Amino acid sequence: MAENKLNLLQDFPAISTQEWKDKIVADLKGADFDKKLVWRTAEGFNVQPFYRQEDLAGLQATESAPGQYPYVRGTKACNDWAIRQNICTCEGAEAANAKALDVLSKGVNSLGFKLNKNELSADYIATLLKGIHADAVTLNFHICMGAAPELIAILADYFKAQGFDLEKCKGSIDVDPIGRMLTKGKNLSAEKVAERLVAAVEAGKALPRYRVVSVNSIALNNAGAYCAQELG
Repeated sequence: MAENKLNLLQDFPAISTQEWKDKIVADLKGADFDKKLVWRTAEGFNVQPFYRQEDLAGLQATESAPGQYPYVRGTKACNDWAIRQNICTCEGAEAANAKALDVLSKGVNSLGFKLNKNELSADYIATLLKGIHADAVTLNFHICMGAAPELIAILADYFKAQGFDLEKCKGSIDVDPIGRMLTKGKNLSAEKVAERLVAAVEAGKALPRYRVVSVNSIALNNAGAYCAQELG
């Protein structure tokens, strides 16, 4: 018996946009297409229920490559993504370490830890990161802004003591003064913000592949901000 081969062009003839829309309108059984399926964002943009190749006509974004200015197709040229798991440290460094090692064995390659500044010490970090290869896993830390320089110094010393190449250690320290003002109601002056940021950036030189300043719009999103407000 001859083997039947699927021919996409012959077996699935091209369907026009109008044909698609006519079928949708028929399935709506009299309901208004625009009112039922077109979503209008808070910024005033109409989002259609489906898009086709013709909708890309005239868009300059299609001429841009991923990882290249103006970055409308992302900031990375590759398609490598970190699989991140945030770990709660509320039950102590030892419990958080056990949880981290468990998720790492299941495919996670990026960890996030929210630290209490009152618990921060070299021994605490050594317990928290025991058995974790900092040169193979992305490590991210959230801590009070004022404690960020101390944390960076402790991490750098720990990595060196473990024999890790600092050029291969990647991660971040979440120094986010705007987010702190939004979530905690802190009224920080521009001078105080600049002082904290400069201190973090200077300390961050000890970890060349760590990002120490962040801009986090989660608080704005949770408060109901529009996309444009988040970007602003």
